[in-house]
Amino acid sequence: MRGWVLRLFGWAHSVRWPAWLFAAALIIYLITRLVSLADFPIYFFTDEAVQAVRAADLVRDQFRGYSKEFLPTFFPNGNQYNLSISVYLQVLPVLLFERSVWVTRGVATLMTLLAAFAVGHILRDIYASPYAWAAILLLGTSPAWFLHSRTAFETALAASFYAGFLWFYLRYRCQSPRYLYGAVALGALAFYTYSPMQLIMAVTALLLLISDARYHWQQRKTILRGFGLALLLALPYARFLINHPAENSRHLEILSSYWVQDLTLGQKLARFGAEYLKGLNPLYWFAANDHDFTRHRMGTFAHMLRLTLPLAVTGLILALLKIRAPQNRAVLAALFAAPTGAALVGVGITRLLVMIIPLTLLAALGLDALLGWLEKHFRLPRPALGLVTFGLLAVISFYQLNDALVNGPTWFRDYGLGGMQYGARQVFAAVEQESAAHPERTYLLSPSWTNGTEEVARFFAGDDRPFRLGSISGYLQEFRPELESTTFVMIPEELAQAAQSGKVADVTLERVLFFPDGTPGFYFVRLRYADTFAARLESEVQNRRVLREDTLAWDGAETQVRYPTLDMGQIADAFDGDQQTILRTLEANPLRLDIRPAAPRAVRQAQVRVGGNPTQLTLRVWPRGADHPRVYSQELSETTQPRVVTFQFGQEVSLERLEVEVYSIGAEEPAHVHLWEVSVK
Repeated sequence: MRGWVLRLFGWAHSVRWPAWLFAAALIIYLITRLVSLADFPIYFFTDEAVQAVRAADLVRDQFRGYSKEFLPTFFPNGNQYNLSISVYLQVLPVLLFERSVWVTRGVATLMTLLAAFAVGHILRDIYASPYAWAAILLLGTSPAWFLHSRTAFETALAASFYAGFLWFYLRYRCQSPRYLYGAVALGALAFYTYSPMQLIMAVTALLLLISDARYHWQQRKTILRGFGLALLLALPYARFLINHPAENSRHLEILSSYWVQDLTLGQKLARFGAEYLKGLNPLYWFAANDHDFTRHRMGTFAHMLRLTLPLAVTGLILALLKIRAPQNRAVLAALFAAPTGAALVGVGITRLLVMIIPLTLLAALGLDALLGWLEKHFRLPRPALGLVTFGLLAVISFYQLNDALVNGPTWFRDYGLGGMQYGARQVFAAVEQESAAHPERTYLLSPSWTNGTEEVARFFAGDDRPFRLGSISGYLQEFRPELESTTFVMIPEELAQAAQSGKVADVTLERVLFFPDGTPGFYFVRLRYADTFAARLESEVQNRRVLREDTLAWDGAETQVRYPTLDMGQIADAFDGDQQTILRTLEANPLRLDIRPAAPRAVRQAQVRVGGNPTQLTLRVWPRGADHPRVYSQELSETTQPRVVTFQFGQEVSLERLEVEVYSIGAEEPAHVHLWEVSVK
């Protein structure tokens, strides 16, 4: 038996076993990405669907964006421009294949092979490690990477370009100056792919510029040409800033970043430092957390394999001890630059996913040191150590894949909007089947179970689809004769709302789609109005106009406020001085506030921050002792973002009472009306 084992290892050595294991590691990486790709993750929602939808629109519009720019730099996703390279990568698949989850995810997943190539080649070509293939398997088994590299999100794509950037930069630094151009190109791709990467790339470039300054000076001709290439690649970004000058600050505002809040510079820097340190915290990476959304977590897995923590620590110590080596400085630069993008807003695995690249490299360096130590002190043959280590990591890879496919659907049991947003593939297919079988009926699909339902609907059913998106709520607020010819596709909460309203009768259940845990997820329902519908509706209209009353502090002064029923925020949010807090009426349009300070206030102007919808804004101002108010009114056209409206009173007024009326033009009651802030000066 011993002879057979010796012959096996002799054969492995003779056929260049590291090269074979390197190739095998890449194959395992691909298998564990592509097997049942449409089934895990179990969701498919707007952030994935929008990539292919934007690509299809780009082709349809002859490669012009929605603002008529030819080959636009960025594409809108919801209310912000944050898509770019990920859309362009979907253009060819849109032209060649029928739109599907597998194809859309498959394009992005195949691109992450660049990250596997990069970490493996860095270990093999730059560190001369005989165990370079281990970096590929360590990357593939990182739970956060396993999950996100099987999606069409742009975050794993950006991290892959960043890994390629590091690979080419180290080839420039350690092999040949000509590789700088590849590093610049891949760095630009990372920059454009995902908005947090813009700061990460800037910080990484600065750190590498400083750490390798002497070498850069020696290669100054190459550096100048590389700088010229970088300027050329920056032109699309310059065009974007010219055409959309306020978009970056607006992006931070949408994300509720503290950088656009009313804080001092010192407070902002302190917050940045705190968020940055959270991104470096080993507990975030190597312990299970409930901070991130469930759809971005792998059950009870940590973001990184726990058993790689001592390896990563070992690699970090070695890199710090040998910091004079340029490759170690580059890996450390990537490590310390990675959290900066997330720190602008707040820690989250999608913004921090790029951190897995330097962590994987450090863990691979630690593993290389461990296996080298075992070789030296126990005289273990290198091929034996390699095959055993490869086998262990391969087993982990396939165990992780099996666990995700078998148990992943029930890791988390909140399948709705706040959780997994499950059901896109299932419900759209079912609606199309039912509508084909019953073309005489109208189908109304609830949008309340996922974000960006319109984008998901366009992905699965196109623009000419046999159903509409809408809620049962509108049918409960006014009589609509088409109710009885409509099949409603509702989530459980909406069915309960309809049943408890007392406004419908004869609820007929046609079909049920179940969640992975066996609980009902979507109901196909027919309804009829109850005989008491009109009386109940009239009673609600009267109740809607009744104002609530509260007392709060407004600029430190006690103030009585009367306001309609709210379904989001609280009345104090409109008087807290924070431009980001928001409230919304449950049903009332217009939103009316009756504001009465405990003592008259001397004021010259009032400011009201409202949304971007067409709005009629009216103020009624009662000076002290006045019998009638002064009325100020402005009609606001539609904009893409909230705005502050200022009313000048002309002279100082001793304000005794103020009425604010916000009417959403074109929105029939019941309707939601938003308000951010009311202030006087």
